[in-house]
Amino acid sequence: MGSAIMSSELFALDTNASDKTTIKTAKDANVSESIQSSVEVVDQLSEYSSLITHSLYFIIFGVFIIYILHKLVSKFIYPYLRDTRIIKVLFGALYAMILVVSVLMVLKQLGFDQIIGKISILSVLVGAVAVFFLLPFLPRLPFKIGHMVEINGVMGEIDNISTYHTTIRKFDGTMVFMPNAKIMTSTIMNYHDVPVRRIEMHLTISADSNIEEVKKQLSNIISDDERVLKDPAPSMYITGVEARGLSLSAYCWVENGDWLNARSDLFAQVQNTFMQNDNIALARTQQEVFLMDKIG
Repeated sequence: MGSAIMSSELFALDTNASDKTTIKTAKDANVSESIQSSVEVVDQLSEYSSLITHSLYFIIFGVFIIYILHKLVSKFIYPYLRDTRIIKVLFGALYAMILVVSVLMVLKQLGFDQIIGKISILSVLVGAVAVFFLLPFLPRLPFKIGHMVEINGVMGEIDNISTYHTTIRKFDGTMVFMPNAKIMTSTIMNYHDVPVRRIEMHLTISADSNIEEVKKQLSNIISDDERVLKDPAPSMYITGVEARGLSLSAYCWVENGDWLNARSDLFAQVQNTFMQNDNIALARTQQEVFLMDKIG
């Protein structure tokens, strides 16, 4: 009886030991599989990171080269072209081509079919041609950020352009938010696109003034200002005659950036010159009153 009990206990102990060994072996196998999976993931990440790094290098280098070429073309070729659409579309297609080629390089490394590359390049070329012909018909705002414009009586500098409205910073510092839908139906004056602007001075000269002296002094004022351009040449015309004097208009051209200051300085110089010369004067607003004797 005692021997049987001891044999049962020994069998139970052997069974437990065997179970523990099996569990330990299974755990070791799981750990080994996890380590192997981790190693494979690291290898794949290493391979992909190298591929991504090379692709980024290609994109950055390609975009940089195209950017430099675009800047050179903008400086030396754009001024001589009346229509720059084809150049802009060409460089837009080149930028897109850089991205497409980079994607194709990655796909090739991953083992995808090369027919995808042919379809992608053909799509870029077709898209560039479509954009070239459709671009003139697409609605767009005729100004950019930084341009000085006048829209619906609001004059200022374009501060921001969004999908729904345009922000104009007026010269007094206030901001005007104007809906783009309203702008598209308004008359827009863009003062930024013109390299030179004309200054107009409309004066009314007193009837007692020597008109030849007026022309001489006014011509000297304009020619002495270095900001006034020689071509187009300044001009001067008598545009009307009234009881109180002559209407005279003088015109001269300056660089766009000098227009406001030059106009202000010229008017100030005209006032000072006329005040110091007894033979010329600006007409004053006057009113004549007739007194009639009472009859009877």
